[in-house]
Amino acid sequence: MLSEQLSTGVRGTSAMFSAHRNTVANESEQEYRSVKNILVAIDDHEAATLASPIIARTLELATAFSSKVWLLHIVPPARQPPFNIDEDVLRKEMSGELRHEHRFLHHLAQSLRERHIDATALLVEGPVVRTILDESARFDIELIILGCHRHGLLFGALTEFTEEGLLSKCPRPIMFIPVTE
Repeated sequence: MLSEQLSTGVRGTSAMFSAHRNTVANESEQEYRSVKNILVAIDDHEAATLASPIIARTLELATAFSSKVWLLHIVPPARQPPFNIDEDVLRKEMSGELRHEHRFLHHLAQSLRERHIDATALLVEGPVVRTILDESARFDIELIILGCHRHGLLFGALTEFTEEGLLSKCPRPIMFIPVTE
């Protein structure tokens, strides 16, 4: 009698765990299916190639989920030039650099499109954390992918702790990809 009750209880518990596992699996599957917009924040535009870890992982995810990819490179806001540099010379240098970065991003987006990934390149001026938050809201991003650097506290103090700033302010999932240097 006791063994029969235990057997029934185990079957009932097993069925309950099986139903729970299926519910969790279906919810997880549903979440993963919804990754339709991925924002990739590119720090060093020349290091972002199809073989780089951040782009390779993006290709993998975008292919698996048929996602649209937004390649975002953020340029810091322009500052007042030092008193000994001509503003026109500095402006020409900056515009040349921005054109180069813009072409590079478009070339990378084109390379992704050749691999059947819907990709768009964005070159935006602004503070890093605020710009990532604004652009992710604007394009209804479901996943943000960032390269994760390992630097000391001084570097973090100078660059506003990009990763930590996003972690504390961003309501969207963030994936950090280790960047080798």
